[in-house]
Amino acid sequence: MKTIQVTDEIYSFLENLSKEIKSQDNRGTASPYFFQVQEDKEVGVPEGCGEEVWVSDGETILRTQEEVKEAVFEWKGWTIGRKSDENKFKQLDSFDIDRIMEENYRQVNISVTQEYSNCFLTYKAYKEHVRVNGHNLNNPKSFLFHAYRNTEMEMLFKFFKESF
Repeated sequence: MKTIQVTDEIYSFLENLSKEIKSQDNRGTASPYFFQVQEDKEVGVPEGCGEEVWVSDGETILRTQEEVKEAVFEWKGWTIGRKSDENKFKQLDSFDIDRIMEENYRQVNISVTQEYSNCFLTYKAYKEHVRVNGHNLNNPKSFLFHAYRNTEMEMLFKFFKESF
């Protein structure tokens, strides 16, 4: 058996990491595994595919009829809920609404895909990352991957499970 010397700080970190790995929920996934951040990413797709939306140059995306209505009201300077403005809106036909929308938005088709980033040995570290960086993430979810036949990860997990 060999020994290595590490600082107290590194030893404490490794000891805590080992305890966390041993005690965390592995979601039925065999060791070795790692957590990744899964985010929704909207990508353009050909016409007739995905979801048809209105997009502005500022990348505002309007998906629902209510959002389109709000955009028309904003463009016209009307107030939602004001009876006279609501009546004016009801008098518009779909051609009028499309014309207003085409002056300010373009119609595109998008689909939502998942993108994976970063890597964490513990769910606790994943949660801390999302807490600190969540403002830069789009609908983050934790995703647990098995490191199938990854000898480096296998040895790392063996170390953490047997050393402390």
